[in-house]
Amino acid sequence: MSPPGHEQEKNKKNQKTMKRIFPLTAVSLCSIACLTLVAVISCDGNEGILSPQQPEDGARVPVGFSTSVGEPTMSRALTTDNLTSMGVFASYTGQDDWNATTSKLNFMYNQQVSRANNSSPWTYTPVKYWPNTTTDKLSFFAYAPYVDESAAGGSTPSFQGNTVAGFPKLTYTVPTAEADQIDLLASVPLMNRTYETTSGSVSFLLKHALTKVSVYIKSGDNVVGKKVTAFSITSAKSGTLTYHAPDAGNADDSGTGWTYSTPAETETFPAAAATATPGFAVPDTKAAEKKLLSTFFLLPRGEGSTFSITYTAPGKLSTGATITQTISLAGQPLPSLDQWTQGAFITYTIGIEKKQITVTAATQPTWTDSGKETVTGSYTITYATGPADSGWSNGGTGTVDGQPVTTHTVSRWGGSAEWEEGTDESVDGEVW
Repeated sequence: MSPPGHEQEKNKKNQKTMKRIFPLTAVSLCSIACLTLVAVISCDGNEGILSPQQPEDGARVPVGFSTSVGEPTMSRALTTDNLTSMGVFASYTGQDDWNATTSKLNFMYNQQVSRANNSSPWTYTPVKYWPNTTTDKLSFFAYAPYVDESAAGGSTPSFQGNTVAGFPKLTYTVPTAEADQIDLLASVPLMNRTYETTSGSVSFLLKHALTKVSVYIKSGDNVVGKKVTAFSITSAKSGTLTYHAPDAGNADDSGTGWTYSTPAETETFPAAAATATPGFAVPDTKAAEKKLLSTFFLLPRGEGSTFSITYTAPGKLSTGATITQTISLAGQPLPSLDQWTQGAFITYTIGIEKKQITVTAATQPTWTDSGKETVTGSYTITYATGPADSGWSNGGTGTVDGQPVTTHTVSRWGGSAEWEEGTDESVDGEVW
């Protein structure tokens, strides 16, 4: 038999132990499609990582995760189903609020959280716990997909280190190959969270940090046999994403912003489908549907971005002999570059004719292929070997069968839509 008061004392001890365990129970991630991830986080430390008061030995709670399913989207774009990793940063500031001058990422630094697939649990190690003092504060930041800086090829994105004070900074270099480009996500920062104010639930809202640019090809005439043999976009090569405390009164403040070197370094990003043998076939008629050529995930800095294209078109000589002309236009302007913002989805539809091309920009309401687009601008680019107007050229270069030509760009958009009679373009939310 237990001594008098023993069971009562034992129960008090158990109650005391229970009060000291505060697992960081829910890290939920929401993309534009609303992705939710639930996690338990604790605090075993690496170098530079603080360890607030720990729960008693043997009393640790295992990590538990759950996810909700968002809307499906294209491959390479992230949503609930296909997101399998993220990196988390956190700062422990005790009873004080986060200080942008002195606070460091001393609680979690690029902590990998991952799962094998959408039916597997989310896991990570070492497990982290809330501080025992329930009013101690933690601030959280996240990005996805996770990148191991120490691994080969793990330098994009890169970070400033956990001993550096201030908000996390993520330096990102866009991969040159279209297939290697990722849908980079960044969370809205969660500042000064406590166990008492969150009940252990920390919910990240992840937003698209880049601009998604899709390029479509359609025919501007009824010439059969045209092909695109090269296409590329030249734009900003790298930038730095810095987190900041979001403005609670501004629903559009994502808590992150990009900066670039001056002048910004550029890179040329080729479309893989255009260079594949025997080239990318242009639809044969004006009435035919446009075809997707490529999708890029680029930095949200449209300023100065250009495109280059090479295409072939059949023709005949005055003798009646059949020939194939090769038209190359380089450094050509893109319309609506001011629409290249964080999380924007921009499409460019290039209508190809033998003597000119038309480039029409449109914004998309979501990152899926559904919904109605809004046309925001359009350029017609014409070329000639010897234009009568000496001031005709206004940017870009070109050749036809290797011989130089002069290119000329005219805007077909000036606040209202005035399309050429007989074309099938439309504006203000209508789908092509």
